[in-house]
Amino acid sequence: MKISIREEVPSMQLNRYAKIVSPTSHKEFDRRHGAVQAKMKEKGIEGILLYGSYIRQCGAIRYFVDFPTGGTNGLYAIMPDEGGLALFGHGHVNSTTIPKELAYRVDINFGYPYAGIAGFTLPHIFDEVVKYVKKRNMKRIGLYRTGMLPYDFVRTIADNIPGVELVQVDDMLDEIMAVKSEEELEICRYVCKVHDQIYAALPVLVRPGKREKDLTNEIQKIATDLDCEGLNIMIGAGNPMAHHQHYFFQNKVIQENDYIDLLVEVSVAGGYYGELSRMWSLSEPDEEMIELNKHSMEVQDILAAAARPGVPAAKLMEILHDYQKEHGYKLEDRFFGHSQGLDLTQRPLYAYDENMLLQENMFISIHPAMENSHMWAFNTDNYIITKEGAVRVNQTPRGIFRV
Repeated sequence: MKISIREEVPSMQLNRYAKIVSPTSHKEFDRRHGAVQAKMKEKGIEGILLYGSYIRQCGAIRYFVDFPTGGTNGLYAIMPDEGGLALFGHGHVNSTTIPKELAYRVDINFGYPYAGIAGFTLPHIFDEVVKYVKKRNMKRIGLYRTGMLPYDFVRTIADNIPGVELVQVDDMLDEIMAVKSEEELEICRYVCKVHDQIYAALPVLVRPGKREKDLTNEIQKIATDLDCEGLNIMIGAGNPMAHHQHYFFQNKVIQENDYIDLLVEVSVAGGYYGELSRMWSLSEPDEEMIELNKHSMEVQDILAAAARPGVPAAKLMEILHDYQKEHGYKLEDRFFGHSQGLDLTQRPLYAYDENMLLQENMFISIHPAMENSHMWAFNTDNYIITKEGAVRVNQTPRGIFRV
């Protein structure tokens, strides 16, 4: 029997000169399909609608097939309770939507030249969706990530499948995705290594006189040379306030006495994300910044120790708020960390309305900010949850980076 190259190569053995560099094995995809389909049968769900169009949030489909869905046009998919995935997306007439060599555990690989901005092209896609659902006689269909599923995709099922029952399956899939396998944990450790490598190069790049955007461009070059796929470099310089911001706003020229909040969020080959940040000072940091940064690291350690299996994720927000109240800081009003994987941000989120419990082998970020009326300090690291709490994986030194 002929063995595929993917099966012969151990996980995480990257080949930069192969057609695809991804480290994910067929064995891992078998595990994921099996876990989800077993849960579908338990819940009486015959199919799940999936969609991906944005590389930082493409895990709904990439979790099941080794293809990045962050192109110009989205990729539609249906996971059946038995058999391989059904994919519907852009391609040539009478062609596939993803390359055949990537279509492992894919039964339907339908491509057609459609464009999401041209509604008249969508029936070519959705007619095939309806044919597939009717052929499989699906009557109870799950909707995953309803905040991202296109209206026309769902409406096509509702209007053309008599008696169909549509059910929400976010909790079911999110809990499976959140707990990483041994192979995934190996990839996650590699993600952290790449972030450490990027950060190790930054002391020779951070200089006054550059725009924040110029620094971002240099960091992106380092990341792409390391075969990173998704790039999100957020930088903010100022004195006394330095707060990271998106590329669109990074036009400030870095000054001699500025602080810099520098956040690197990239995904490695295979699509797995991590993130890493430190505060930087282009002169001797004053005592107030040193104190804020010390508290940011201190509460990071407290939160990591509390992140044990069985603890509600929402509990960590309560712990952070208690610390911030005690020290007179602004209360976190977003979320200060989250799980990670094939999406830059995965559940569980650290927010009061999150209903998930923490579990062993989750790969998470913890990035608490200390903020008063005029100054901000922010630290980000990646952790793996163990029975004893969350263990920091990054090796980048902590503390304020002095240039």
